[in-house]
Amino acid sequence: MRKLLAAMFCVSLLLATVWWVRGEPTNSRWREIAPGVWQSTGLPCGYALIDGDTALLIGAARGMDWHGLKLKVERCLLTHHHRDTSALARELIAAGVPVQAPKASAEWLSRDGVQRFWNACLPELVPGKEPGLRDRTFNAFNYLVHPQGIDEVECSLEDGQTIDWRGWRLTVVATPGHSRDHVAVTAKRRSEQTGNADEFVFCGDAFATRGKLWSPYTTDWDHWTGTGLKAAVESLRKLATRRPQTLCPEHGPVLREDVIAALEETAKSLDEAGFLKSFERFSKQRLGQEPQYEFLAKEQVATAGEKPWTKLSPHLFLTGNTFVLRSEAGPIAVFDPFGTTLAEQIRSLQRDEKLGPIDVVLISHAHNDHYVGLHQLPNRESFEVWTLEDVARPMAEPFRVTAFGLDARSIRTDRWLKANETATWREFSFGVRHFPGQTYFTMGLQTTIDGRTCFFTGDNFFHADQFSGSGGWSGRNRGWPDLYAKSAQAVLDAKPDWVLAEHGGAFAFNAEDFRRRVAWGQAAAKAADAVAPSGHFRRDWNPSRIQVEPLLVHASAGGTAKTTVLIDNPLLQPETLRLRIDHGTSTSPWSREVTIPENGTARVELQFQVTGRLPVGRHVVPLIVTSAAGEIEEGSDSFVVLEIVEK
Repeated sequence: MRKLLAAMFCVSLLLATVWWVRGEPTNSRWREIAPGVWQSTGLPCGYALIDGDTALLIGAARGMDWHGLKLKVERCLLTHHHRDTSALARELIAAGVPVQAPKASAEWLSRDGVQRFWNACLPELVPGKEPGLRDRTFNAFNYLVHPQGIDEVECSLEDGQTIDWRGWRLTVVATPGHSRDHVAVTAKRRSEQTGNADEFVFCGDAFATRGKLWSPYTTDWDHWTGTGLKAAVESLRKLATRRPQTLCPEHGPVLREDVIAALEETAKSLDEAGFLKSFERFSKQRLGQEPQYEFLAKEQVATAGEKPWTKLSPHLFLTGNTFVLRSEAGPIAVFDPFGTTLAEQIRSLQRDEKLGPIDVVLISHAHNDHYVGLHQLPNRESFEVWTLEDVARPMAEPFRVTAFGLDARSIRTDRWLKANETATWREFSFGVRHFPGQTYFTMGLQTTIDGRTCFFTGDNFFHADQFSGSGGWSGRNRGWPDLYAKSAQAVLDAKPDWVLAEHGGAFAFNAEDFRRRVAWGQAAAKAADAVAPSGHFRRDWNPSRIQVEPLLVHASAGGTAKTTVLIDNPLLQPETLRLRIDHGTSTSPWSREVTIPENGTARVELQFQVTGRLPVGRHVVPLIVTSAAGEIEEGSDSFVVLEIVEK
């Protein structure tokens, strides 16, 4: 018996020795998907090409146990800059492994590029300097950027570039969409170039599973067009033309069956979502026979307050984004003050029309091109500012949430209106509505002016020939197509004579037009659901589903920072998540496990110690959120910003 056991031990040792000599991983966190090709466990995953005792990595995902390969890693290629899939780049570089990324990634990986990004996203107020209108744009809508740059990453990969590595021929394929800088990497053994050898396509996040795209909000390259989705569609079709046999995504299982059909089906789903970014396309091309309706002041369309005032009716005036309503007694109400010349424009209108002073200013939504003119108006204490409480809150605390277009200056609102109340000013009564669409932080107002029923709609709805007929839906803006449909239905039910859209786009109401808008929002929501991995776009098309609030936290070096994490779960079943901060050398560790009820919200207190050596200034600390088992990293773009102040 002992001899048998000894023999079995020797055989096992021999097999293990052969395995080690071959250089194949023994770590359970890797699995072989083909000879010489390994995939790490978890999502996002990484891949390794193996030759003898050496390896080349594709991707540097946070959960990728590259040490477990027990091989000499000679190089790592990144598909894009997102911090979940490039999390280990700094660690690899410190270990002497060269890391290459797309040339276009330099803007979001280099030290200077990353600093510029965060400075634009989180601008500091400079005394005497007017904040720019493009502040808080989150740098033209980019996502999942590292808190600090990694200068040692070589950003040099370009479309069509080939790399020969130990018998493999790798080709870089530009595949923008999921990010602006995204590439895929194809791999084929050089000795098989002329035969029918299997070509592996390491597609990063250009594809997740059939018909699905991981964190589809990343295709929102701006706040109102489908540019990113169009790029994603073209990239998938570009990959399909290569006729790959094996598709290796970073957020999904390896695909070997019907690969081309899966790429084309996913492209079709994304194409539909992109088509439905535009109400104009939906109305004209899909429904046909577009109803006729007209601008109220065509000379004002797409202007910004530089044009002379247009008198829409005896008591209503318009220039660009700004409406002025005259009361019988003379004092005026100003809707959405915008523009550096607004004060002079209002003085001119008061003089020409013999108007009284400003009595009240109303703000439709929390985008700075609709309220920064407030700072130009004289005698701020002589008038009140009114808006919906959901609009007032982010304007009062502009660094409380991650949101597009918030001015860095706090806005004092004198009256916080509630949804569905009636607000009275002089002889006018306003029906107040929470009016989400282009952004969640929007107010709608219904009133009667000079015998006409009017609906102030902010930037939600435009004439079909202006801005594609809508203010656009996007995740960063919290602008959801299903909420567009709900707001469009509110206008349809009200049957106003005039829709007082902004950017000079006021137009005559047409019931058929708004029935189409309701249908458009519903169709767009369905298309977005189809692309979302969970089947629910309100979960996956929302970079702020997991939101640190307040976003900006003041603390001193060595002190304690405290804020709250809010997590929305729109699904019909509870979910359990594990939260921790990517503390590095900035803070003490912190982690929590939380269960969010179905179709509910959870709040978790986030409190940690700041290291004593952290310098004065702003520091971004990402929030890492995974499934309870830790195998799947959540797709939200979540972080806290530390403002370190002098003690």
